Amino acid sequence: MQRAVSRPAARRLPRDQRVAAILLTARTVLRDRGSEQFLTSEVAERAGTSEATIYKYFPTKRDLLIQLAEHWFDEFLAEDYPARTSGPLRDRLFHAIWWALSFIRRESALSRFVLMELRADPNYRSMRIYDQNRKVVARVMSVVEDGLAKGEVRDDISMRLIRDMIFGAIEHQTWAYLRREGDFSVDHSAEGITEIILAGITPNKTVGESISEAVAILEKVTASLKQVGTG
Repeated sequence: MQRAVSRPAARRLPRDQRVAAILLTARTVLRDRGSEQFLTSEVAERAGTSEATIYKYFPTKRDLLIQLAEHWFDEFLAEDYPARTSGPLRDRLFHAIWWALSFIRRESALSRFVLMELRADPNYRSMRIYDQNRKVVARVMSVVEDGLAKGEVRDDISMRLIRDMIFGAIEHQTWAYLRREGDFSVDHSAEGITEIILAGITPNKTVGESISEAVAILEKVTASLKQVGTG
């Protein structure tokens, strides 16, 4: 009688590797579907596992998306950020704003989920993603604070207002893109936002000069963005 050949048991991945594989697959599904059409069943199918396994590590679909967003922030913040502490203030600020815009451009679906869904959550300020976002903001604002210390930035404008001006402009420049209604250029947007902010925060300029410069810059940025949208 022929003896049955025993097969080695399938090797189970360690927990960390399995979670990482699920998150990697979930990011791909999110890019393809958006959070509105995101299904854990599709994640399970693409990852070669079961929904039960996914729910073992992520209690709900929302928990999976939140952890995916946190993982993405961790990746971005862990990247080498070559902060420019020398050179003209304009170059340093442009670099920081460009970096923040590239964050949104690289992962539009995740950005949309964080900005449109998580920020509307009453518990947003108690979430880890809130603290991660504050770190992104702090990196950009460190350029302004450094400029203030060097006398390159007016001391009669609050840092909070400057922060709101910068990130309000970033959000408005990317809003249509996140809603899938348009596009934007990281380079052109960073240039326009930088020049507009500088026109208001740098010393030794009259109000009239600052306003005239800001209007001219806005017209230039609007024209360049139209070219991007029709190109």
